[in-house]
Amino acid sequence: MVLNEISVLDFLFSPAGFTYISIFILLAGLSCGSFLNVVIFRLPQKYSIIYPNSFCPACNSKIKFYDNIPVLSYILLRGRCRNCGQKISPVYPAVEMLAALLIYLLFLKYFYGAYFFYKINIYDINYFKNYIIGQLKYFLIFSFFALIIIPVAFIDLFNKIIPDILNVLLIISGFILNVFLLHKPFLFPLYGFLIPGLFFYSIAALYEIFKKKEGLGGGDIKLIAGIGAFLGLKGALFTIFCGSIFALIGFILFFMINKIKKAGAVYKDFKIPFGPFLSLAAVFYIFYGTYLLRTYWFFLQKLS
Repeated sequence: MVLNEISVLDFLFSPAGFTYISIFILLAGLSCGSFLNVVIFRLPQKYSIIYPNSFCPACNSKIKFYDNIPVLSYILLRGRCRNCGQKISPVYPAVEMLAALLIYLLFLKYFYGAYFFYKINIYDINYFKNYIIGQLKYFLIFSFFALIIIPVAFIDLFNKIIPDILNVLLIISGFILNVFLLHKPFLFPLYGFLIPGLFFYSIAALYEIFKKKEGLGGGDIKLIAGIGAFLGLKGALFTIFCGSIFALIGFILFFMINKIKKAGAVYKDFKIPFGPFLSLAAVFYIFYGTYLLRTYWFFLQKLS
């Protein structure tokens, strides 16, 4: 029994183990992305995400299991339904690849050091036990966060709404995972939830008072509150700042592209969805936020 445990641990932290785990995570990410497609396209229409099985939206024919393999089926079918020949949206494989890529990058973020820096083996596994468990917790938590934030971004992009069920799931899980799994103080998710949420609510209320129309949707308010519950106050403020910059860049690019195309449309009532940019900024914070904030603080101290 001991020899088996030693063999397993040696394999897990070997180069071969890294390769096999990488393949497993990528395949698991593709499968999760396939499920997220169901969420993205059914939730706004208030359809069940469990029943019925996948079907073609054009001819309503059930999709066979061999035509429902993430990415591969799309390539083999050349982006068309086997039964009616209708084009399949490229969003489907894009979401699948995005989910796989994002989860794998999180794996690299939290376990690259264990494989290529510390080079953990069976003899020092007990010494690194707490480190490995801690990295695993963060990997699982932020993978779960990514699997919520991806459908939030795409649903808001296509439908300009953010379903309450996703925002509520984000808020509740942010509190539970931070407090009970990461053992952070209750104030960590509470401040992240309350302060940015109230800030967005105040902006929305003032805009509606002066402009007599909605400027910031209720979904965006709940979204930033949910992001704050996960990432804390610093993470939420970073998300608001970077999300606003990303939105401004997106807004400028949109008008530049339409000007090049000479669309000539009137954009008086045009509304840009804020959810995708907040989602992008939140993911950006997970990977680079702490480093950027430390760098910013360092330069502030040098200047003072």
